[in-house]
Amino acid sequence: MSEPTLPPSTSQHTLSLDAPPVQSPPPPEIESTLSRLSAYRNVRGVMILSRSSSASIQPNGSTSENNGGTGTGAGVGGIIQTTGNVFEGESGKKYAKAVEEIVLRVGKALNDCEQGDELKFMRIRTKKHELIITPDEKYLLVVLQDPGQS
Repeated sequence: MSEPTLPPSTSQHTLSLDAPPVQSPPPPEIESTLSRLSAYRNVRGVMILSRSSSASIQPNGSTSENNGGTGTGAGVGGIIQTTGNVFEGESGKKYAKAVEEIVLRVGKALNDCEQGDELKFMRIRTKKHELIITPDEKYLLVVLQDPGQS
């Protein structure tokens, strides 16, 4: 028996943080979302991440992390697409890992407080920037902006 194959029109755009970028173009809806968000003058960068299937919250509120035994925290699914130089190279990888870990831990804490509750939107303001994170079942949308500009 042969293994099932994806139809020719289907492609994956997930990038491993350690792998070189995939050259296939992202879906049009991702491009339009990035363009729309990047148009705001206070936005420094936009990143779309795939959710890691190796790190999830269990129904009892405990976390399940499968990161190959490295003990480095949440596994990052991968960077799908970014805009802005703030998310280029190592900086993008650091933000991606941090955001995934933040979402995982806050989601667990919410579930501990109220069983069945889930994170839908998060805004984190620091001295320099503001991170807006919108988690979805499969993706994380991250917008980094300068809070002092409007």
